[in-house]
Amino acid sequence: MTVVPGSSISGFTNAAKGSVDYGPPATGTATASFHAHRISAQTAVIQVRGEIDLMSANAFRDYLTYHVAADRTLVVDLSELEFMGTCGLSVLSTRSRDVGCTLALVCARPVQRLLKAAGQESMFACYESLDHAIGLEETRRFPA
Repeated sequence: MTVVPGSSISGFTNAAKGSVDYGPPATGTATASFHAHRISAQTAVIQVRGEIDLMSANAFRDYLTYHVAADRTLVVDLSELEFMGTCGLSVLSTRSRDVGCTLALVCARPVQRLLKAAGQESMFACYESLDHAIGLEETRRFPA
């Protein structure tokens, strides 16, 4: 484990407590990469970069599965995601439903568009920034 001191939650640091790397090491596929940080005993953040498509959906599912727990809030930061296909949406909905964890998404435009097109905007709590999702700033959700 590595404790990373800092002053801003963006970049995976927490001014008050530090951010702790945990779980399997950051991993990736040809189209996506994943990295997890625990910011409190009950809250973990997974940052996803690149594209969630058929080539990366199974790795995304496996990475989320490792971090999902019924007593934990999982924030999935998709703000640097360039593309997410329906297979990524399926992974998110299946993991949150099967375990019953609290799931918050930091949504980039590609994710917002997918949720709207699939009619699942109200299924997830979507936030405009990581600070909003973890409650460091006044809560601002995207309208459903």
